[in-house]
Amino acid sequence: MKKSTKFKTGMLLMSLAVAAGATTAAILLQKKREEEVYHEAELKAMDELEQMMRAESDCGSCACAEECAAADASYQDTFDEEVPEEAAEEAEEQPSDEDETSEAE
Repeated sequence: MKKSTKFKTGMLLMSLAVAAGATTAAILLQKKREEEVYHEAELKAMDELEQMMRAESDCGSCACAEECAAADASYQDTFDEEVPEEAAEEAEEQPSDEDETSEAE
């Protein structure tokens, strides 16, 4: 009877060891997959950044630089035109200090 108990205990320990090994292997495999996905995403981001940098440097040296400058200038002109109108309206709404002193006298 002692051999049977020892055998069962040995089989139980061996099955636990196999289960632990399988779990460890599964975890390592999952980590490897995550690292591969991360690495691929990192490479893709680096490629996109490189393309953006190339596009910026290409724009500065080609004919599209004039188009970009013209578009930027027209945007700035639109912005500059709107600001003085708003400032003029605000100035009309607020009485000046000179008006207040002349009314007080």
